[in-house]
Amino acid sequence: MFSGNQVVREASALEKRSASRRRDFESALNQYSDFFAALVVAVGFGWRAWLAHATYFNVDEAWHYSVANQDSFLNAYRASLTLYHPPLLVLVLYFWRTLGTSNLVLRLPCVIAGTAFCWVYYKWLSSILGRTVAWVGLLLVTFLPTMIAISADLRQYAFLLMFAAGAALFLERGLATNSAGATALSSGCLLFAMLSHYSAFLFAASIGVYAVLRMFTQRVSPSVIAAWVAGQAVGLGLAGFLYVTQIARLGVGSAGGQAAHRYADWYLSQFYYHAGQDHLLPFLFRGTFGIFRFVFGWVIVGHVATLLFVAAIVLLLRYKSPPAEKPPAEKPPAQLLALLLLLPFALNWVAVAAGFYPYGRTRQGIFLAIFAVAGVSFALARIAKQRIGMALALAAGIVVACQIFGTPAGRDMLPLADQRYEHMDQALAFIGREVSPQDVIYVNKSTEFQLAHYLCDQKPIVFDRSVAGFESFQCRGFRVISTFPNDDAILLETFPSKWPEMAHAYGLNPGSKVWVVQGGWTRALAESLRARFPELPDLEAHSFGQYLEIFHVTVGTAAASAPQT
Repeated sequence: MFSGNQVVREASALEKRSASRRRDFESALNQYSDFFAALVVAVGFGWRAWLAHATYFNVDEAWHYSVANQDSFLNAYRASLTLYHPPLLVLVLYFWRTLGTSNLVLRLPCVIAGTAFCWVYYKWLSSILGRTVAWVGLLLVTFLPTMIAISADLRQYAFLLMFAAGAALFLERGLATNSAGATALSSGCLLFAMLSHYSAFLFAASIGVYAVLRMFTQRVSPSVIAAWVAGQAVGLGLAGFLYVTQIARLGVGSAGGQAAHRYADWYLSQFYYHAGQDHLLPFLFRGTFGIFRFVFGWVIVGHVATLLFVAAIVLLLRYKSPPAEKPPAEKPPAQLLALLLLLPFALNWVAVAAGFYPYGRTRQGIFLAIFAVAGVSFALARIAKQRIGMALALAAGIVVACQIFGTPAGRDMLPLADQRYEHMDQALAFIGREVSPQDVIYVNKSTEFQLAHYLCDQKPIVFDRSVAGFESFQCRGFRVISTFPNDDAILLETFPSKWPEMAHAYGLNPGSKVWVVQGGWTRALAESLRARFPELPDLEAHSFGQYLEIFHVTVGTAAASAPQT
């Protein structure tokens, strides 16, 4: 039997051994921090590459590829001007496609950029908030489900994150070491971020204000100031070029030329502030929680993360600096860091109030993740009292919870189970087996991008727009007709009228079979049509996941005389 003193001694010895192991772990992690961080980033790359291989292209990805899939660089650039994004991704993709056109190969530039962002972000957080915060941030941006999905999509956001983080990192290095070269690299990264996505304009304004205030807190060499000013001048020139060549032209044809307001009326309308309908402060309040929910991928953690971010701002504003890890001239003041984390949100609020930019659970605000995760990481490190083992445990717990319980928070993020490439393979096999050359395939404009990408083996497509209100193409012996871009979806309200209009316009004879293919982000169209219009014939739907559906309607049936609404 153990006496009471023996139990106390055993417990004390166990606690000492545990503390010793914890110190050994933290010592090894500090000594080989970059090596272990590189291993984490490598795992993140593998995860992203697997996801890029495992899923078929969504509408936007297929759209971007079709824009880049031109017969000349000049045509690719001209086509890129029709997008609501700068041209960098399209131009990269124009050259990259020569390496292959599989899902993984086409997405690989984004996978690489998203992975590089994780490393650059870790180095940036190390320079401004210390290694413990950097490790927490590294785990979050590497393994949160949304951050992985962003990097596995053929879209601009991975490039935006990588270049924005690079701009922030090299700015810190330039100011800390009085290096004009590092400052010039920061400006270069910022230019590439602006060429990646227009939200980089908000980022550039935020980092610019921070840089000016930072220069007032320390002595900066004239060469650094000159390099920074030159970078800002080139950035303003690039912004003007993008406005003249693309942004202004996107407004042509809209009422008053207000492209941004017109865009807000039909795309992501619920995330745009409408002065006549919404109250600004409640809208911003909901949108801020929405941003964190989107980034973390689970509503519960997203709400907690919002509160942690606010706590981090308060802590930094009240921070009494202990002995600095770096000389004071190299370490930005805590209060200035609080402004750095808060300023991008504030500028986004201004853009929201003007009706020019969305806010909430949408990837258009992903640039805010750079600052949101930084604030949350700082708060978690303070909760852990800067003990790196405890901080990593908290971060790992958040990641695991979000991976298990999280659901896609954005409009255009489909569940993995419904976006597996096997679903697209099965749909194409069904078309090849069931659809005859005499039949017609009818799609909306969004689904057309997806179907054309896979049905035509990623080859350039020649569209026939000779019939008003529709366009068509042919490949593999199939004839595909789609609604015109102004009719973006085969809506419940318009299908009974639009379908017979299409049949008449293309001279389809009674008895002709028309196969409706519905993809994108619409579910159960056939079931919804049956419920809305009982007079329609029984529509036998073939589903391939929840977001890819095929059914047929015969010309001359009751569908052609269904009531218009």
